[in-house]
Amino acid sequence: MSTSLLYHAFNIKGVEYRSTCFLGKSIIFCTEMTNKFITCPCCKNRRAIFKGQKTRSFKMGPLGRKQAILHVLLHRLQCVACHNLWWPQLPFTDGKHRYTRSFALTVFDLLRFGTIKDVANFLHVGWDVVKEIHKSKLQRLYKRMPIHKIKYLGIDEFSLRKGHTYMTIFIDLQTGRIVHAVEGRSEDDIQPFLKQVAKKARHIQAVAMDMSRSYSSAVAKNLPGVDIVFDRYHIMALMNKAIEKLRREQQKNLDADDKKALKGCRFLLLGNYDSLPEKRQVKLNSLLEINKPLFAIHSMKEQLRLLWSKPNREQASKFLEQWCFDALAAGPKPLIAVGMTLLRHLNGILNYFPHRITSAAVEGTVNKIKTLKRQAYGFRDMDYFKLRLYHLHHQGYSLTG
Repeated sequence: MSTSLLYHAFNIKGVEYRSTCFLGKSIIFCTEMTNKFITCPCCKNRRAIFKGQKTRSFKMGPLGRKQAILHVLLHRLQCVACHNLWWPQLPFTDGKHRYTRSFALTVFDLLRFGTIKDVANFLHVGWDVVKEIHKSKLQRLYKRMPIHKIKYLGIDEFSLRKGHTYMTIFIDLQTGRIVHAVEGRSEDDIQPFLKQVAKKARHIQAVAMDMSRSYSSAVAKNLPGVDIVFDRYHIMALMNKAIEKLRREQQKNLDADDKKALKGCRFLLLGNYDSLPEKRQVKLNSLLEINKPLFAIHSMKEQLRLLWSKPNREQASKFLEQWCFDALAAGPKPLIAVGMTLLRHLNGILNYFPHRITSAAVEGTVNKIKTLKRQAYGFRDMDYFKLRLYHLHHQGYSLTG
């Protein structure tokens, strides 16, 4: 072992190697500070004399399956010029932490592939040490978010904890990264960030979202001239809710024999017809033949799916307007409610065609967030949780529940 090996392997500088000893599962490197980085903090003079000493221990990255520990003999210094007394700050440490900077980088690298608990167990440290290192690194990485590059923005919310507590996330749809997260989902909660976007993101063209009134109102007020795009997934989800509502109403009013026919057909009605196996298509056809209200709403759902295959906004507008009028004339109340809703949000739905964006990336990210929460059994430190969200697009290990 030599001073140069400590430098090249662990970026340890400002010390001179003395000896190595082995204690259990640990390798201990004994060193002594040099005068290379001695500078008086008051007068910047480099001449000083020793006024006492102490030994400090620092944790380094593992060597093979052994823990590596650095012992450094430090000298208390007194400036020759101004007589100031001080303990020197070593260049490979941060403050009073008992680990080196290379150890912190090792922790950060391992967290790309494992959880906090796994990394703490592997490195034989407490989970709070790993969390502190991770949080500090993430704070430096995400001190400033690249808002000015945003062209398409996605907005969605997820449940933070039980009791209708929500968090809203904003995602750059081109990169898939979360650029902001805020507790709440009201108009007042999201307006501060939208004001920042209005100032910095000068190339933003559209915002994809569900048909939330608070979201659309906040975007319209703070980002005038930016198109609001209502997502395809949420529109079809609205249609599926109407089908499920009608199915339940039908099941309540039927006799015992007819109820048996409807039993187990929920996913037949909600699935895409062309994606069903042939046997299930036959079963669905037989069901729709004997139930006219379900036939009407299911056929309208399949027609609505064709909207997003239209080549331009003009043809899509004619198609959707005709679809809404047919829905209002078809009869079942749940279908009428969908037709009225789509007519009210007609412009936002048709804004899809100039931009061709959806909230698919947002929905996928929300699923990752839910898995992240389950793995950690929740987060008490909300600032750390937000930092984990900003770093989610760099996560390398499989997010299993």
